[in-house]
Amino acid sequence: MKLERIEEKEFTSFAYNHPLFTFHQTKEWGELKKENGWEYEFVGFKEKRKIVAGAILLSKKTPIGKKIFYSPRGFLIDYNNEALLKEFTLEIKEYIKEQNGFFVKIDPYLIYKERDINGEIVEGGIDNSKVVDNMKKLGYRHYGFSLTFGGELQPRWIFVLDLKGKTCESVFQDFHSDTKRYINRAVKNGLEIEEVTLENLKDFTGIMEHTSKRRGFINRPYSYYEHMVKTLGKNVKILSCFLDTKKALEKIEKEIDVLQKEVSDAKAHMEEAGSKKSKDHFKSKQMELENLEKKKKDFLELKEKHGDKIIMASSMFLLFGHEVLYLYSGSYEEFMKYNAQYLIQWEIIQYAIKHGFDRYNFYGIDGNFQKENNDNYGIYEFKKGFNGNVEEFIGEFDLVVNKFYYYLYKILFKAYRGSKHLLLKLKK
Repeated sequence: MKLERIEEKEFTSFAYNHPLFTFHQTKEWGELKKENGWEYEFVGFKEKRKIVAGAILLSKKTPIGKKIFYSPRGFLIDYNNEALLKEFTLEIKEYIKEQNGFFVKIDPYLIYKERDINGEIVEGGIDNSKVVDNMKKLGYRHYGFSLTFGGELQPRWIFVLDLKGKTCESVFQDFHSDTKRYINRAVKNGLEIEEVTLENLKDFTGIMEHTSKRRGFINRPYSYYEHMVKTLGKNVKILSCFLDTKKALEKIEKEIDVLQKEVSDAKAHMEEAGSKKSKDHFKSKQMELENLEKKKKDFLELKEKHGDKIIMASSMFLLFGHEVLYLYSGSYEEFMKYNAQYLIQWEIIQYAIKHGFDRYNFYGIDGNFQKENNDNYGIYEFKKGFNGNVEEFIGEFDLVVNKFYYYLYKILFKAYRGSKHLLLKLKK
């Protein structure tokens, strides 16, 4: 078979039905990457006019005059078919050489070893160790089995919730008790969800800017998110969680009126009965009223400080193929106690179930599941509360076409990354 360029429509039909498909292998993602100077194309093998293996190839010219190539989330191929992978690899190398390239990077969406919710290896589960060994034999340079979240182009460790054949009720019941409590508390506090569009995109980008400063990561400019929304269209969804202080205060006032009557009735019953049970009931109702009045005071202060509508958290999701993916999120530290992020997650999970998606991808986590001395454990703990399981992928590989340019590029890129990191530190 000969590697050939594939038209977008034909490749999309093949990709959407492939078990390793992700949003990275779409025209929309290619268009998005063009904003950062990448070009994209689709290539593949055909057997009797039917595509049997394919890939999206991103390429960019480097300062050394040669092109680098990247196939995000790897080739759409049966990695266990050694003969097919070998032939495809040889053809890819030749194609990249013809296109003035010197290596291609891939990070296949292929599970390395099957894991459970705690990150433990499932006995008798999926094990693609042989695939890694075979790829090394074919000349792929493996980056190893990293544990740290954020060190790769795409996460090697993710957390996924299976939704196939499930209902909203059954999924909610499987959440950790704390997660259910936080969601219920957010609802009780009057938090609401709204969809972000181009008209109110600044609500989302403002939160991302705040979060990047708080957590120390480089945020994208407004133009990047705007381009994402315009390019990805219906495949991107942004949800914000907000508090309507006016509406919330009206609700609290009604609850206080009801509770004041209950306290009065409980007091009368206590004075009449004089039993321990009646006294305890009165104290309990009195405490409820005190807590509600404190809550009213807090909300009045929020209204005075922030106005009638307070955006507390916001998240961006991608909807492609059989999964919904949690891509970006941010929240204002001042409002963390209101559990807005929990309500957003529950909203998108319900959306995924109702629209027939098979799984919800919480995306990146750390591969270190020990709580001690682990700055990223909180990310895993948050996602774990929604139930699901850990997925570990086989990692990043470089297929080198020209060793001289490859090692020259690695040296120059390392120096560039070092200077960029230094600049970021100086700006703090």
